[in-house]
Amino acid sequence: MTRRASILAYSLILVLGLLGLQSWSFAVARVEQHVIGAIEARTGLTVTALERAEIAFLPLPRISLSQVAFTQRDGSLAGRALRLRARARLLPLLAGRIDVDRIDLVGPQLDVAIARAGDGPADWLAGPLDDLQRLRGQSHITITAGSIFLRAEGAIRSILRDVNLVLAEREAQAPLSVAGTFTWRGVPTEVSLLWPVATARGRTMLSVEAPLLKLQFEGLRSSAPETITTGQLTLATRSLPELVGWFGEAPRLAGAIGPLSLSADLRMRPNDTALTNVVLRLDGDRLDGALNLATAAGRTALSGTLAGATLDAGRLLGRLDRPSTSLTPDAAPLPFAAWTAQDLDLRVSVETLRLDGARFTDVATYLLVKKGRFEAGIGRASAYGGSVKGRLLATATPAGIDLKLTGGLDKVNLGRAGADLPSLARLSGTAALQFGLDGLGHTLPELVASLSGKGNLALRQGELSGFAFGELVRRAERNPSLALRDWRQGKTAFDSAGATVTVANGILTLADAQMSGQGYRLTLIGTAGLADAQLDMAALLQPATGPLRLPFRLKGPLAAPAFDLQAEALLRPVGAGEAEPPPSR
Repeated sequence: MTRRASILAYSLILVLGLLGLQSWSFAVARVEQHVIGAIEARTGLTVTALERAEIAFLPLPRISLSQVAFTQRDGSLAGRALRLRARARLLPLLAGRIDVDRIDLVGPQLDVAIARAGDGPADWLAGPLDDLQRLRGQSHITITAGSIFLRAEGAIRSILRDVNLVLAEREAQAPLSVAGTFTWRGVPTEVSLLWPVATARGRTMLSVEAPLLKLQFEGLRSSAPETITTGQLTLATRSLPELVGWFGEAPRLAGAIGPLSLSADLRMRPNDTALTNVVLRLDGDRLDGALNLATAAGRTALSGTLAGATLDAGRLLGRLDRPSTSLTPDAAPLPFAAWTAQDLDLRVSVETLRLDGARFTDVATYLLVKKGRFEAGIGRASAYGGSVKGRLLATATPAGIDLKLTGGLDKVNLGRAGADLPSLARLSGTAALQFGLDGLGHTLPELVASLSGKGNLALRQGELSGFAFGELVRRAERNPSLALRDWRQGKTAFDSAGATVTVANGILTLADAQMSGQGYRLTLIGTAGLADAQLDMAALLQPATGPLRLPFRLKGPLAAPAFDLQAEALLRPVGAGEAEPPPSR
């Protein structure tokens, strides 16, 4: 080929290339039959309006629709996009027909119809996944800078913003593959999904990563005879209350859980999810067992059995949004309906349980919650050489919350307990305690003011630090004036101590309370208001034999009452200074 011919050939190719790169405008009527038809076949969408259609053939055939509107035939999805770009396959084009292998939606706004009862992402996804299942396949679809509006009966239920998703091309019987990012409820989220939309059984995978959640699931999904999904699930969150709040839920008891991670074998059926081989970590404490989550009549129910080596119950309870302890008359009603909004049936056994410094071993606890009923208890626990039991039951009634509280200790070594509980550090001995209380009311002040019940306490072979009652008796017998000095120092050993308590209308009355040891006996009577936490009691110290009487007064706030010796009574005639019970409230 001569130089001139070569120049002409290259010039012709350049001109053809420039012409091919040029976008050509056509009337909508001329492109609807082929271009739009090809797009509809590969997406399941029907184009309802467009402002402009363009096509270019080089370097690859491509189609562009501006200001395009589309919908699905059944109306479950509709939307608009600033631009819809489609890339045509070359070989079908040479054969005289148009087929597209890639579609890009730029700046789309999609409206997805969801069921009114659908409150969660699984419900929201059901419709779009069913629509995709009806397609024999779809092109590679890219959504860039989009928004997705989820609507029920015309009302927006949720919005996905900043949507950048890629739906991989698939043919008939192939699974749906989706990956990308979006912002949901202000939280940027990265997601990857593999879903068998056209087969009775297939592999499924879901990965979600967001500041509040890291989730991985891989398994199999079967649709016959019923839809069952099985596989391995792992989940982690920095805060369970924040996570459930992100999903629009606000269960009060979830507030007890902080950082959480979970791995389990999952078996999910409609309205029922079973988790086996569960490994659950709460603030680093590991629990193993099984859980089940079910939905019936609009209520969720979580049940399960867990066991572990250690559990910090004090940290869990400390996070709960508990009612204010204010006992003012205008206190708000207790939010009992919120506390019993979800059903729970959890049994937890641990080798060691920590509760605000106290340590319990071989512990079996339970939590039962149903609508209008809340029950929690310690079925079995060992503590400091003895045992502990307790039960709290609250039920909703027209007259208010009916509260029943029972508990007891047996053979608990207070000296050992004092090493963990500073409030008991001044007392040693072996303790036994039994109590039962009932109350009824709408508010906390009403409940406290209505409390009634009884209890008894027995101690043996111990010491009380901070008071030297035995030495005080000996000094007073020799010289009463010496009794006024240094009686708040030292220790008092006792052989036995005990009290019987009755509670009526929020007032605790102490009767038959006494402590005795070598050479002395101390008796205590009086009342305590549970609402105002104020003590008003009288004590009488006397020798085991002899006429001496040393009266005391115990009065003031429960946290720091004043305990004073009535000094003027030391010089009275015998019997004149004997303590009298305080006036009744």
